[in-house]
Amino acid sequence: SSSSSSSSSSSSPHQQKVHFHKFMLDVHRQMHLAQTVHGIRGSDAVLHHVLTHILQKGRILCFDEFQVTDVADALLLRRLFTGLVERGAVVVATSNRAPRELYKGGLQRELFVPFVDWLEETLVVVG
Repeated sequence: SSSSSSSSSSSSPHQQKVHFHKFMLDVHRQMHLAQTVHGIRGSDAVLHHVLTHILQKGRILCFDEFQVTDVADALLLRRLFTGLVERGAVVVATSNRAPRELYKGGLQRELFVPFVDWLEETLVVVG
């Protein structure tokens, strides 16, 4: 008899499976390290460093529980996701909310709406 394999739930070398909140914590940590440890200045250069770090781990990004509750995340997401997709990343995410419901009632939500528009125009929304 054969034992069942857990390979279907493990990440391949080209794929990252991560809870979205944990991913964003790592993004903010990498931004901080870029500035303090690597001496990188300027938001474009910092973002480039963060994108390079993310994509070195894998180009297929699978996010569990995609949600936005933090104003800093809300303001960063469009540049982050645009940069990932432009560099060839594939983004797969699960969420309990439709894109239009993300960050509903959040601070400065009007600055987040262009990201929602981008999500709906660029990604395939299922469900």
